[in-house]
Amino acid sequence: MIFLGLASNYTARRTWHHAFALGNKKDYDSLEQELSRRYNANIDQLSLAFSGRSAIYLALESFIESGKMNKGDHVAINSFTCHAVLEAIERAGLEPVYVDLEKTISGQILPNYSADALEEIAKKDKKLKCFILQNTFGFAVDIRRFEKVKKNNNLLLLEDLAHCTGRKYPDGREIGTVGEATCLSFGKGKSIDTIIGGAVVLRDSSLKLPEEFDKNTLRHRKGGDVPRASWYPVFGAIARGLAHVYLDKPWLGLLLKLRWIERSADTKLLVDTSIAYWQARLALEQFNSLKNTALREFFLVDNRDACLKELRRHGYRLEESWYEVPVAPERYYKSVHFPEKQNPNAVFFAQHVINLPTWYHSNRKKKQVAKAKKIIKLHELKGGR
Repeated sequence: MIFLGLASNYTARRTWHHAFALGNKKDYDSLEQELSRRYNANIDQLSLAFSGRSAIYLALESFIESGKMNKGDHVAINSFTCHAVLEAIERAGLEPVYVDLEKTISGQILPNYSADALEEIAKKDKKLKCFILQNTFGFAVDIRRFEKVKKNNNLLLLEDLAHCTGRKYPDGREIGTVGEATCLSFGKGKSIDTIIGGAVVLRDSSLKLPEEFDKNTLRHRKGGDVPRASWYPVFGAIARGLAHVYLDKPWLGLLLKLRWIERSADTKLLVDTSIAYWQARLALEQFNSLKNTALREFFLVDNRDACLKELRRHGYRLEESWYEVPVAPERYYKSVHFPEKQNPNAVFFAQHVINLPTWYHSNRKKKQVAKAKKIIKLHELKGGR
């Protein structure tokens, strides 16, 4: 079977390595040093964090405390994103402004917004002070065009690397080396995956971590978030085995009820807690083996339910469309009051997108993915819409 989750590509050895990983303060410090080197920031201007949303919140708070933003200012974000981004923005006392996805001349809808769309909003919205680039699925934007908009409108750039750690922009620069701040998520299925965790990197020398955040007093959970963080890959491997007899959902439901696992979108925003030492070690190992490849390949299909049904019939479990609504997950969607009329491209994209994994390396698995692609092509929308 082919599954969409990143851990579906784990060997048995890697799965158990994750479950029984050990680490120490040296691993933690080494990861911070790698972040400092990679993203050209001072070591005292970065920190590992409990989650990606915690990192985004800390970056935004640093903008406010430095006087570059004020409470109530606006932050431009992708109209196809995760609820975690909104939570961080609102927790910082700022207001999100959605920018609709780009639609090309040929009619194709892309997973990111365009520089032209951002500039149009910036000219009208005088409270817009910052924009977040997430380079969805690892597909990089033309950063030079965004830099012009940034300069012309005196905007701050926060690069969100959840989908794109290790990727490069078309001009050759690594994503995360351009903006005033860089935030990473180490959550399940992300480019760096330790199930939970993240990092904030302040690249502007005038910025400092907010006063409420003290690196020296961060709590390091001895076992991380056990059993969720340690044993999640093992639980996932069991679920994939049970999927052959359609018992994976009851298994995962039981784990959720026991609170042995947690839905990714429900990860907490904490500023007094960091990842465990063993998670830092795993993250560093993954940094050292990063490849410049997209996180997921995407397609737009005419009837997603029909396409997924046919894929399941051939042994493919690709239901996790990431995202199934413009602001995922769906259980939070109504509460965010997303302006659908102002963002028609994002609405359409979310209704028709299907993802394919890019992390299978064996020839057998690659052939299986190629077969899945042929099935999807039969359902694919022509011209992108």
